[in-house]
Amino acid sequence: MEAALQGKPKRLDQYVEATSASRVEDLNLVNAENLGNANEDVTSISPLEDADWKRADDLLRTGDRVEVELISFSVRGFIVSFGSLVGFLPYRNLAARWKFLAFESWLKQKGLDPSLYKKNLGIIGSYNVPEKNSSLDSSIVPNMDRKIEVENKPDMKLEDLLMLYDQEKLKFLSSFVGQKIKVNVVIADRKLRKLVVSLRPKEKEELVEKKRHLMATLQIGDVVKCCIKKVTYFGIFVEVEGVPALIHASEVSWDATLNPASCFKVGQIVEAKVHQLDFTLQRIFLSLKEITPDPLIETLESVFGGRAPLDGRLQAAEADSEWADVETLVKELQQIEGIQSVSRGRFFLSPGLAPAFQVYMASMFENQYKLLARSGNKVQEVIVQASLSKEEMKSTILSCTNRVE
Repeated sequence: MEAALQGKPKRLDQYVEATSASRVEDLNLVNAENLGNANEDVTSISPLEDADWKRADDLLRTGDRVEVELISFSVRGFIVSFGSLVGFLPYRNLAARWKFLAFESWLKQKGLDPSLYKKNLGIIGSYNVPEKNSSLDSSIVPNMDRKIEVENKPDMKLEDLLMLYDQEKLKFLSSFVGQKIKVNVVIADRKLRKLVVSLRPKEKEELVEKKRHLMATLQIGDVVKCCIKKVTYFGIFVEVEGVPALIHASEVSWDATLNPASCFKVGQIVEAKVHQLDFTLQRIFLSLKEITPDPLIETLESVFGGRAPLDGRLQAAEADSEWADVETLVKELQQIEGIQSVSRGRFFLSPGLAPAFQVYMASMFENQYKLLARSGNKVQEVIVQASLSKEEMKSTILSCTNRVE
């Protein structure tokens, strides 16, 4: 895909399946003979191609943008038409609106807990170049009628989830085929017949090397100092030793209602924990909330653990079946005047056992109350938006809990 075709390019209308074969280099998804030979004498190219290569070189030098057409796609990005040449627009070079949901966000949308897969999601990809395989055969052309259903259970294999994720990502990307967009040329290598474009300006080689070096030294869980460069609704952009990184909104605070702009400012130096290293996209993701103890865990320890701390024995988990008592509690609360919404938060397994169904008020912030429902070794967080006072909420909890029993 990162190459040129002789003559007018043909549109590729087939999906490329999200299998292990599709995870190799982007170039490998198209038959090598269709891309020309990198060892071929460059003097054999047509005058039209020669003019397009010169134009690409000029665009690379000046940084000017050029219009290309998206003619096909894979989970790795888009094939684009540039005059008589065909180039590649990598997924990592897309703007935010062109990108599918991040995998962790997608898991949450499906009702699955990303923390259950955190160990395997911490580091994505590597700098090792995978083995080349330049053929496109029927083994990587999917049957679009085949579907994998997500079962809301914690033991679903990560490989199956990734396959389904890639299928949905492909369907999303397919909607852009045929569109014309303006891009920057970031690689124009006539000898290797390699043309790569981006929706963003090319990063300076010095920054690329600095990022590569930093990522090679970092490990998940490392604490780093970073400088805040920009605060947005979806997260905080920072720099670590001059290298850009992101603190996603979900990793800013344990309080989901917190507005980052109200607590952080540009130029502020903060400590954050390395949350994820994505070597494929060359991205560093940090977490502020992992620096501080989870207040819900502290509340649970004070309520259930007595004087002895739980020391990590309280485990975040995924409920393996519907909890009837919690369902009843939610329905009872929803009927109370003054309560606007009721939703389930996190689910835990506690080392201690409760002999009966119990509900506690864990915390309150403005008009949001966090409740903890407990029975046996199960603990469910319930989030209530209400205009009730603290005393009114206590009375409501008591009456609703009695109706559950």
